[in-house]
Amino acid sequence: MNMVTRIIHTGIFFVLFTGVVSSQSKEPQPYHWNFGISAGDILHTLFNSEESNQSYAAFVLEYTWKRNALQAGFRPGYNMKDTEHEGFSDTEITHQSSLSYHFNFTRILFNDHRWLLQAGLKYEGGTSKDEIIKDSGFDRVTTTRLQWNGGIGPVVDFRFFVHPRFSLGTEASLLYTYYESEVQQLFTNFPDFDTTLDKVTGDKVEVFEPMTIYLRFHF
Repeated sequence: MNMVTRIIHTGIFFVLFTGVVSSQSKEPQPYHWNFGISAGDILHTLFNSEESNQSYAAFVLEYTWKRNALQAGFRPGYNMKDTEHEGFSDTEITHQSSLSYHFNFTRILFNDHRWLLQAGLKYEGGTSKDEIIKDSGFDRVTTTRLQWNGGIGPVVDFRFFVHPRFSLGTEASLLYTYYESEVQQLFTNFPDFDTTLDKVTGDKVEVFEPMTIYLRFHF
């Protein structure tokens, strides 16, 4: 499915849901706070599998008042690998750290005892740092890739309540995103050799279809 088709499908999704619920009655939320965990992460943990493209938040926290809601979502990441080459004094250490996050400001369009639909604006951002440190005994060379991105656009959030305190939900969004990536090489003993190997900037429009289900506890 190409990008234009995905954008059209997402646009239709927004329009249809907005039209369906515009004439429906609305009821207040019984609980103001809810905390959610991604079912995708739970499954990956249970089956010891890896997901290379976890662009959704691992957990979310939301506060609802009247007909509006503010949600924050986060996904931290860290990995370290230490390699010592046999017969040599060379060592290689790899650090990988990242943090992605989002903030959704939404308005409730439809709400009853089982179903909830809200739509609004989403901001999503993230940073990551990949660092390879090679120590030959003569010099310590650090190669670092720094990346960050930020995007904004409309979001739709759809949920089903299995119990007043527990719900299952997912969301879709259409974001305009700007990103930067830079690769640096730093020399500990010879800082005059420090250099930027590569730098990339750009922007794009991304369609984020429903990728996981959030298991939410309302309190």
